[in-house]
Amino acid sequence: MGHSDATSDAPHDDPVTVVTVTRGRPERLRQAVESVREQDYAGPIEHFLLIDDDDALFARVQGWVSPSPSRSLVASVVRRSESERDDPRSAERSSVYPRLSRMFNLGAQRASSAWIAYLDDDNEYLPNHLRSLRELAAQAGSPAVHSARAMVWPDGSPYLAELFPGAPNPAEGHRLHALMCERGAWVRGTNILKDRVDPGPPTFRNSTAMCADDPIFLVDQSLWLLRRKLVLTFPFPTDFTQDEIRDNTCPDDKFLECLVRNGVRIVSSEKATVRYCVGGISNGDEQADR
Repeated sequence: MGHSDATSDAPHDDPVTVVTVTRGRPERLRQAVESVREQDYAGPIEHFLLIDDDDALFARVQGWVSPSPSRSLVASVVRRSESERDDPRSAERSSVYPRLSRMFNLGAQRASSAWIAYLDDDNEYLPNHLRSLRELAAQAGSPAVHSARAMVWPDGSPYLAELFPGAPNPAEGHRLHALMCERGAWVRGTNILKDRVDPGPPTFRNSTAMCADDPIFLVDQSLWLLRRKLVLTFPFPTDFTQDEIRDNTCPDDKFLECLVRNGVRIVSSEKATVRYCVGGISNGDEQADR
């Protein structure tokens, strides 16, 4: 049985909470914050910055307060345990991914809005992102909607390399990019990637490990608009197997699997309303070189 959720009769002004998990990247974070502040959405937006044990960053963002009462910015430091601080593997996927999931869940728990979105600290929303998704949620009657994305390099220029980001090596990058183009997910010759969940029996294999006959199973964290109570009901999984870590199964992959397994109706706008920066994860040290 599918999961459903009622939508407001006034989709243009429902409060929305945006959650950003961040550490050590103030310049990129500032761009993400500005992109939330510049949304053309008519309703109030609260933007939570969950800062991963970084006091210097917390001090820096205190001057970023918006004068608009409809655009609030709230920053808080989430402390790591002593064992996490002392662990030499704290920047490895096996530590980073569970920590990210816990912080994503914390953002949903602290939010006061009926709707929640996520934005990685190196990505940006286009001005119509939240408005277009909230309108789609109302039209489709879905508690889980998402956009497409425009892939960019860290300097903001379009990512036109025929390599799928996150692939373990260039040969796999070429194979996956060609496969995504063949399936119509990556618009050939452009930087547009249309994340989606193909119908039919699901294969829960993430996009960097997919085989030639696998369905597309991909919705990036920064593309979602979700009913908050949906995230509270089906939170981000925090347990990752060794095989999942090896195959680079991220928190957003496991969350998507959870939604699909529980029959949640997922709808895409197919509009590229997120500028997605290639390289890195929000509170780890992994970076991709151009």
